Amino acid sequence: MPAENLRCLIVTTHYCPLVGGAQTVYDALARCRPAQFHILTSCRDYLTGALVDGFVAFDAAAPYKITRLDRVRPDLAVGHSGALARGFSAVKWWWLNRRMISQIKTICRTEEIDVICIGAGEAFMWLPPALKRCMNQKIVIFTHGEEVSQVAHSMKAEQNRRHALAAADGVIAVSNYTTRLLVEKYSVPEDKILLSTNGVDLEKFSGVVAESAREKLRFPKGPTVFSCGRLVARKGFDQLIEAWPEVVSEIQDATLLIGGTGPMEAQLKERAEALGLAENIWFLGDIKPEDMSAYYGLSSVFAMPNRTLFDGDTEGFGLVFLEASAMGTPSIAGCAGGTADAVLEGETGLRIDGTDGQEITKALINLLTNHELRGAMSQAALKFARGQGWSNKVSGIIDFMAAAKAKHY
Repeated sequence: MPAENLRCLIVTTHYCPLVGGAQTVYDALARCRPAQFHILTSCRDYLTGALVDGFVAFDAAAPYKITRLDRVRPDLAVGHSGALARGFSAVKWWWLNRRMISQIKTICRTEEIDVICIGAGEAFMWLPPALKRCMNQKIVIFTHGEEVSQVAHSMKAEQNRRHALAAADGVIAVSNYTTRLLVEKYSVPEDKILLSTNGVDLEKFSGVVAESAREKLRFPKGPTVFSCGRLVARKGFDQLIEAWPEVVSEIQDATLLIGGTGPMEAQLKERAEALGLAENIWFLGDIKPEDMSAYYGLSSVFAMPNRTLFDGDTEGFGLVFLEASAMGTPSIAGCAGGTADAVLEGETGLRIDGTDGQEITKALINLLTNHELRGAMSQAALKFARGQGWSNKVSGIIDFMAAAKAKHY
């Protein structure tokens, strides 16, 4: 079939306006080709069980179709203990799974879907084999990294991964790192994998910051390091805070800006207070999407010294680094995961050991004080990002799905 006629249903556990890399990717793809994508997701945040704030307005404004169920998986916030609770949980899983399959069948029939794409899918690894048993539909899995890097929580979960990858007609990987894991750890044939690194919205992240943005955001006047994301251990916010006393001793008016929320928020704030850095480290909370480009563009450096955790949890790509590049801001990234595809070492930024505090501190001071190096990296970052727009990425993904659709087994 012609690729331009292909219709894809993306099934994902959570979605915009929740903030995160995977949902940003799916939203970008769908906005590029709104007639070709349909999203199936939940209206609740499975981490808390709460309704997603603003989802009704987001869905109404989206140029593509979005279908939301109340839940597509049990909430993580609800714990289960004891035989009765475990039994109730199993029944709930069964009911949610049946409802999911029923909704997928309905959408595929009414919207004439050609390919189902399972996205952000650790909780959906049961789905590809189940769909193959009851539907004649091509299935592609979109892997962002942690779904295959992180140690599965049980032997059954690990088996589900293997069965899902074997059942899929194609697998999309966002980095060379993720591709290697698929081949080496899960024996996925290379000809079944599309390596499609993440793209960037070049209209939103245009490299230009309005003059009024600095005053509007009350942006600090001195050198600034910006970092943002979910406040979890693998992102390295704790290491940035530990490095900051030495940075401030060298550059007294330097400010660290941390955007985002998450389970480590209270701990990070307490540590900043204990180090006497309340005036030098600003916690911004969740940043409005329309303000993100200004925070990148006004900052001297973007930093997220990510690391791989003991359970294999790591950064699959690092979309934030590419967004920073598009605003002409060099990055400091950890060497862990797939960041090599997002930050070109020595060109658009520096990649360091995210567990080495001294290395992090040295990189921060180097980029903040070496104006010539920072300027050269800024220009290289802009040039690199200009070749990473979503229009080319979505064309490759659609072609890959069309090829999967055309395969006969």
